[in-house]
Amino acid sequence: MPDYSVVIPLYNKGPHIERALRSVQAQTVQPREIIVVDDGSTDGGYEWLEGLDLPNLILERRGLPGPGGYAARNRGIELASSEWIAFLDADDEWQPGHLESVTRALEAIERPDGVVSLFSGYEDVYADGRRSVDPFTRKNGGPICEMDFSTLLGHWVRLNASPMWTSATVCRRTTLVESGRFPEGRCRRGGDKDTWLRVAHMGTTVYTGAITARYFRDSINMTTKMAYANVVPCIVQSTKDLSARETGDVAKRIRALQNLEIRNYALVSARTGGLERSTWADFDTELDPSGGRLLSFLSTPLGALAARLGFTLKRIVKRYV
Repeated sequence: MPDYSVVIPLYNKGPHIERALRSVQAQTVQPREIIVVDDGSTDGGYEWLEGLDLPNLILERRGLPGPGGYAARNRGIELASSEWIAFLDADDEWQPGHLESVTRALEAIERPDGVVSLFSGYEDVYADGRRSVDPFTRKNGGPICEMDFSTLLGHWVRLNASPMWTSATVCRRTTLVESGRFPEGRCRRGGDKDTWLRVAHMGTTVYTGAITARYFRDSINMTTKMAYANVVPCIVQSTKDLSARETGDVAKRIRALQNLEIRNYALVSARTGGLERSTWADFDTELDPSGGRLLSFLSTPLGALAARLGFTLKRIVKRYV
């Protein structure tokens, strides 16, 4: 039976932390320990945790907030004593069978020693009560499946989104350490995807075939609500490093992923603060000439205006149609 350490970063998520913690306690497969690393919360959430009497709860408090929770997760990895680390953000929750589905998936794999990470499906939960299934499950959901690095990249590019989401991901602790852990001090957002990419490069990734987590889109103090206009995606440093070490189709897929992430950030920049050419300097125009022409146009005043008008029109249509 695999053993799990649950790592939860906390920063001013007092209204949500109880829900997250109770979902861990309700697991049909119980973790060895629950590690909560607080980044200097001021809303009483950490004090509430201190008042609990849970024998497997480990509390750690850092002095300063760490953007994206990366430093807090890295500290949790250092404190963890289990072979597998299951990540859960303080404003999300698991269904009771989450860790059990991970265990079943590991038991179903012929060579589990080569597995470095697993992920499950999840639900997006919106403020108005709407729910939707994650992109990977919607397009490829089904039985347990294992994939090598190249296959994972293919899914990522086709979906225009990482198949792996933090609160539905479990990683081998040794792989996290060897891959460099989370990029604290290197970026403010996008570091989770960067971490999953580096981890997946080291072995096999497994989809559990089950929807076992919930992502609440209306949570307070969300990192995903941070502005990131004219920021080079954090993942670009890793894609450049990895593509230099690979050849053939794998290297091409890494470059395609790099283009995808640069383009997505560039579109946000174009419709908010105007797109600077330096932001997409690492875009591979040989691999995607039409994409390069689009970014060049968006970097002009006319292109910025078109991006803003297009975004406004899209929001109007989404609201009334």
